[in-house]
Formats: sequence, structure tokens, C-alpha cells
Amino acid sequence: MISQSVIVYNLGMEKADQYNNTPNIFEYYDYRLFLRDLVEYERKRNPVFSNRYIVRRAGFKSPTALKHVIDGKRNLSLESANKFASALKIEGIKRHYFLTLVLFNQTESLAEREKYLKELVELKRSENPSLLDEGKYDVLSKWYHLAIREIVDLPDFKNSVKWISRILTPQITMQDVADSLDLLKKLGLIQKKEGRYQQSENILETDERVRSVKVAEYHRQMIQLGAESITRFSGNERDISGTTLRISREDVQNVKILLKEFRKKLLNLAVNSANADQIYQLNFQFFPLVIPDRKARIAEREEM
Repeated sequence: MISQSVIVYNLGMEKADQYNNTPNIFEYYDYRLFLRDLVEYERKRNPVFSNRYIVRRAGFKSPTALKHVIDGKRNLSLESANKFASALKIEGIKRHYFLTLVLFNQTESLAEREKYLKELVELKRSENPSLLDEGKYDVLSKWYHLAIREIVDLPDFKNSVKWISRILTPQITMQDVADSLDLLKKLGLIQKKEGRYQQSENILETDERVRSVKVAEYHRQMIQLGAESITRFSGNERDISGTTLRISREDVQNVKILLKEFRKKLLNLAVNSANADQIYQLNFQFFPLVIPDRKARIAEREEM
């Protein structure tokens, strides 16, 4: 279980809230937020600076072009991104980062997003190594990292990589266990006291867009483990169920809210569970079985 006491998901950077300093593009994973902060910063410095002013300098006719981009109503082509970069005087490696950020944000391909993320990391490293802390996302790259973090607090825990590898189901290699323990220690999620591992209280903060890339394989692995649990465990050791629903578009959001509230209740139950000696994984899977866009469905019907 991914504990909310351990993982905090940030929806965006808030590096320039006070606008006392120029927004540092290398601290952003969302180019729209960067543009928003940069424009606001420049506007505070110079009242003449506005969306309309930037659009005119970039060579666009529509006065709302930049606003629509920042609001997420319009994407940027590389040509348009270059024009805005010139208008905002984003040059050199910063421009390279900005253009890559545009590609990273707008691609629908997970493989391409991973590629662009690696490029962003390299650009950050070349500009300022102190900004780089991408290793923290690795805890979500394998299903067993967070499981091992929970294992170290079991009442019957044995400080042995061999023991850990054998009690995990499915089992993993002792080398994988050793590597996982090293990663958890590096991230400050576990610590060693008097020769025994135990959980620490550190909170791991992650950026939502980067997390979505790194965690995709984690969810695939967990979904696969869930499927395998049907035959690997008896009915009294697991619960597999599903419901097919027909609901309104508005109620889709209500279902997500209910699931979020239920997760909070489960986490509270887990925190207050006395003599907690079991480790379980809970997966919520709620996804459409038809094209979500009703207009697209109607269009498909009319073409038949």
C-alpha cells in the first residue's frame, strides 16, 4: 500500500509564488506553470508587460494565444514554442529545456514521455547538479520497494535479505532485496538502529508529471500481481470483484471522490491497526469501457 504518510503528490511547482526572484525553469516539469509564473514576474517588474504584448512580440495575431496555452486550452507546436521563447528571451540551454518540456507535457506516448524526462534530467544536471534529485522517484519503479519498507516494521521481522526475499510473494532475489534496502536508506525511508532496520518518518515529495512516468510500470506490475492472486491465493486470503456501471459524466468525478475518501478511511484503519502483522496491496481500477467523449461516439454512429 502506498501510504499517504510517505508519499506526497504535488500537482505542480510553486517556486515563484512571491515573485521575488526570476522563475527558474529548471525547477519546473510543467511548461504552462512556468509561462504563467514568468509572465506574472515580468508584469510585476514592468506594467507594460502583458499577454497581448508577448503575443505581439512572438508574431501571433490572436491576442489570447498565450492565455489559451497557459490555461491548457491550446497546445504549442515546436515552431510556436520557439517564437514564445524568443519573445520571452529564453535562450541557450534554457530554451532547450523549455522546448523539451513542451514535448514532455504534450506527448500521449509513455515511451516518449520517458525519453523526454531523461533529456530534462540531463539538462538539469548540466546546468546545476544541485537541482537534481531524480533518484527519489525510483521507489515507485518496482512493486517491492514500498512492500519492503512495510516489512521492516513487521513484529516478526528478521534482519536478513534471504528472509525478506523468501517471505515476499512472489519471491525476489536477495540482490534485489539488498538493492531495495540501499535505495530506501538513501531516500531516508528506512534507517538502521542498533543493527536493525526500521521505518523513518521522512516524507517523499514527488512531482505529479514525473511520478506518472515512473509509476506506470509499478501499476502494471501490481495489476499483474492482482490477476495472478486469483489462482495463487484462496478466496479467504484475497478479494477480487468488479462492477460494470452506467453513470453520467458528472458522476464519474463523484466516484473518484468516493474512492479517495475510502482510501483515506483505509489508511486511517491501517495506521490504527494493532499488532499489524500482514502486508496487503489494494488496487482500485476505475476506467471507461466505451469512448468517453459522447460527441465522438455520436459522430461514429452517424458515419455508419
